[in-house]
Amino acid sequence: MMPAWTRGRVTGRLGFRLMVAVAVALTPLAFLSYSQAKRSEVEAQARAEAALFGETLLAVSPQLSEINLARGAAAALASTIVDVLDDPAACQTEMVRLLHASEAFTFAGFIRPDGQMSCSSTGEPGNFAGPRLDALNADPRPMLMLIPSGEFSGEAALIVTHPVRADKDTPVLGYVSVSLPHRALRQASADTLTDAETRRDIAGLVTFDAEGTVLTAMYGLETVSTRLPVGTSLAGFVGKPPAIFQGETPTGEARSFAVMPIVPNVLYVLGIWQDPAKSGSALLASLPLWAVPLAMWFASLTAAWIGAELQVLRPVRSLRRSIITFAGGNRTVTAPDLHNAANELHDVCDAFERMILSVVRNEAELEHSLYQKEVLLREVHHRVKNNLQLIASIMNLQMRKSVTPEARQLLRGLQDRVMSLATVHRELYQTSGLTEVDAKELLESIVAQVLQIGSGPDRPIDAQTAFQPIRLSPDQAVPLSLIVTEALTNAMKHAVRSIGRPPRLSVTLDHSGPGRAVLTVANELQMNDPMRRVSDMEGTGLGHQLLAAFATQLGGQLFVGEEDGSFVVRLEFAIKPSQADEAS
Repeated sequence: MMPAWTRGRVTGRLGFRLMVAVAVALTPLAFLSYSQAKRSEVEAQARAEAALFGETLLAVSPQLSEINLARGAAAALASTIVDVLDDPAACQTEMVRLLHASEAFTFAGFIRPDGQMSCSSTGEPGNFAGPRLDALNADPRPMLMLIPSGEFSGEAALIVTHPVRADKDTPVLGYVSVSLPHRALRQASADTLTDAETRRDIAGLVTFDAEGTVLTAMYGLETVSTRLPVGTSLAGFVGKPPAIFQGETPTGEARSFAVMPIVPNVLYVLGIWQDPAKSGSALLASLPLWAVPLAMWFASLTAAWIGAELQVLRPVRSLRRSIITFAGGNRTVTAPDLHNAANELHDVCDAFERMILSVVRNEAELEHSLYQKEVLLREVHHRVKNNLQLIASIMNLQMRKSVTPEARQLLRGLQDRVMSLATVHRELYQTSGLTEVDAKELLESIVAQVLQIGSGPDRPIDAQTAFQPIRLSPDQAVPLSLIVTEALTNAMKHAVRSIGRPPRLSVTLDHSGPGRAVLTVANELQMNDPMRRVSDMEGTGLGHQLLAAFATQLGGQLFVGEEDGSFVVRLEFAIKPSQADEAS
């Protein structure tokens, strides 16, 4: 037995079940697609990071060349200048020779630990005592530092310093300092970035030292603060591996940042690139990883639903409407719309049409046969009614020839009973379908007939009738009509005439409960009449025997007696269901 949820208004539909089946079938493919997409994303991310690191190195390589050249020159000069420190002229010659190593060098000099410059390429003295020199004396090592305005050039420059020792184990004698103007470093990067795509994508290039201090900036030191990532300190990248991350600049622009060490714990570079998400070619990259598999999954479900709707559900609904129309009794069924339907559905439609033809043909034959039987049965009832009326006429002739009143009374009672039967058959003859009789029409006709026979101008009778339109089978209509005839004849015989008004009697048929009916025939009794209890209905009279027999035939409960100053005949019985009700 199928679960209850599969028989709901929505969950029980074929389209829903097909979508569930397709969804289950596509779920492994969706997970596989997600896994492949995840792997591709990881590989693409790795390739993108490698490419971005490579482009960053390519962009910073001219500056690195100049910086490394300055560091190498400073280291070489620090090892050779020890012998000429006491000879100012020779020392200056060495400084000038150093400047000839690169056009980017603008100044070279030797600074003693106390800050006094005893030898320089310009021959001019200077005093560089200050916090920077104090820090350098505290930790004598090669160092890069940025000065916003040079002592001699007056412009921003990158200063490369290297300690000078007579021997590696001896104290520091001083420091060799080489100056690289910042404009030269910027120009070196600009000359290298000749590719239009690279120039368009790069948004900035910054080098910084181990303290997070900016050393060089590709587009100028004055704009570097507007290009760095918000909420990120450059010093936080010191001592860490290369990284690529997304962020925003203080101006609200989204950027990709690539940071990597050039000389670990000494020199670092930060590449600033246009955010790929801003370009149209990177639209798919901006979507979540699960978006494409999910879209494919939904697209497959939609395709399955549309296919089921067009190929199966719509033709099936059209065929269903035709079947319901035919089952509802409409025999002018419109052919279902099976345009572009599958061959199997066309076969089902052909079988349905053949079934319709067969059912219509059988119904026509049954209706013709039923009509013939109805005609014959009507004829039977008609002839029985005529024969009974003929018998009643013969009895009427015999009553006229009878001499004694007892014989005439006996013949009249028989005639009333025969006419009651004739009335029943007349109702059956006039009833459409011949399966049920309207008790109201039947009893009204019988009461009128009995009153016509038993009353006259010299003996008027005030009869009150009330009949409910109860449908009875012929098996119940015959004994009921005979009971009414017998009881009404007796009531008319013993009805009491009061002064100034005719005798009163009443005949009613009403419902006494679900599926039950009650017949009541009553006539008034005169309280001072000594013969008020004398009746053919009492004792062993024929009338009482007939009533009891008819009541038994109806399966009802009979009451005959006095009640509230009236003589009452009451019969309560169950209404038999019709053949149509039994069939349903």
